[in-house]
Amino acid sequence: MISPPATHVLALADSSGWQTCVEKTREERGENGQFFTPPAIARCLAGWFQPEGFNRPSLHLLDPGAGGGVLTAAVVDRITTLHASGALPHLEEITLEVWELDEAFLPALRQNLSACAALLRQAGIRATVQLNHGSYIEGAARALDPGLFGTAQAPRVTHAILNPPYRKIATRSRERTLLASVGIEISNLYAAFVWLAVRQLADGGELAAITPRSFCNGPYFREFRRDLLQKSNFSRVHVFDSRLEAFSRDDVLQENILFHLHRGKRGNASLMVSTGSLEVPATARVPQNRFVSPADPDQVMHITTESDATDVRGFIDSLPCKLADLRIEVSTGPVVDFRLKDSLSDHLATGSVPLIYPHCVKTGRVLAPSLRSTDYGDGRLSKKPVAIHDNDETRKWLIPAARFVLIKRFSSKEEKRRLVSGVLNPVEFPSGLVGIENHLNFFHRKRTGLSAPLARGLSRFLNSTVADRYFRQFNGHTQVNASDLRSFRYPDLSALERLGKATLDDTQQSAIDLAMTEHLGAPSFTDS
Repeated sequence: MISPPATHVLALADSSGWQTCVEKTREERGENGQFFTPPAIARCLAGWFQPEGFNRPSLHLLDPGAGGGVLTAAVVDRITTLHASGALPHLEEITLEVWELDEAFLPALRQNLSACAALLRQAGIRATVQLNHGSYIEGAARALDPGLFGTAQAPRVTHAILNPPYRKIATRSRERTLLASVGIEISNLYAAFVWLAVRQLADGGELAAITPRSFCNGPYFREFRRDLLQKSNFSRVHVFDSRLEAFSRDDVLQENILFHLHRGKRGNASLMVSTGSLEVPATARVPQNRFVSPADPDQVMHITTESDATDVRGFIDSLPCKLADLRIEVSTGPVVDFRLKDSLSDHLATGSVPLIYPHCVKTGRVLAPSLRSTDYGDGRLSKKPVAIHDNDETRKWLIPAARFVLIKRFSSKEEKRRLVSGVLNPVEFPSGLVGIENHLNFFHRKRTGLSAPLARGLSRFLNSTVADRYFRQFNGHTQVNASDLRSFRYPDLSALERLGKATLDDTQQSAIDLAMTEHLGAPSFTDS
């Protein structure tokens, strides 16, 4: 049998695996968290493995959750191309360790692995294929902790490449129990796969992966980040400008990140960060201490290529207060509309109170909904209800109208701003009560309002370019979480009140940014 060229192996893996993927319903793939890797991303990840890492007598490649095998094929493509150029004189053998739980992918995967092995042998490289039909979590946990009567395997994986499943792990599931047996507590499969794979890497081993960006910040992934950064060293990170770019064939809107790391501390002073498209990315060499501050107990990862990123981060990090220091709390709007749909109304009437949705929040102010066709401000009209009945069922979800600062929880990655806040003026809500919908967060003091200068100052700070740019450095979610707002740093009370007393037009970004520079010493921006 004459084996196909490397590029044909990757095309074979893509076409056969993708065909299997599309034959499954979207619901079926969603249940398993399956999103098929496009060839361009597979090539990018494989391309981050450098020749010096491959140039050893024996390699062991791990691909957990392999699907049709496109990632393994991309690495084989990379290895055989380098080998043909004479760049890998010491490479003699390679083990391809592949895991796939879904039986539907096995025929395509077997075919593609056979083609990969044939290609390696044709190049004079001995190839061993280990195709495991089963749970990678179970296999990895068993290897790391074989129990009373077994011996833990020494880490032998030299390279790992992953597009792990994106799915929550149920609290009482077998997966959760297996992970706990090796000291891993995590709520999402993708992080579990990465965590296990890093544990299986030999010292100096490399891992390249595409995952959601959500692990970069927030309390749910804190221990994952700490362990990852303790055991390994990031060398490359890429974030897409558009959520649609990574998995356009699957209509996935999750914001994704590509990253490459080495097991063990290599003492790298910097890493390469890129954003935008894979074809023409914006890149920057970023110091490790700007990516993750050694002094940050949460080990939040900041990702940016902007030239002013150091000024932005330096300013925010220098601010003296957290929300708790200001005696200000932030909560998520209590009204979950689909649970109370029978109590919602298209118009305000006796016995109902205004219901505030995100489209009511404009820069600096909160509009009181009065008609069903509430204008978004860009010509579109809202189809949301404008009121909620005030009765025994809904009363516990309503809040006395007070001077709150509201901020939108959700924004599109493609929107110019991530942080959009406004001040609720109780004079414009004479009903005395309001409903705040769940897609908003609101700042308050024990469910009472803030003073007018403080509320305006806080809203202006959140609407500033410096706050928005800093937030984008570490937050890759589709939402602005209350936990992120609690971890943010803020000016002190007197500085916020001084900012709030300034006379300016809150609809003008340049005016807000100029006031931030004049009153707080924030860096200035010419493009705001």
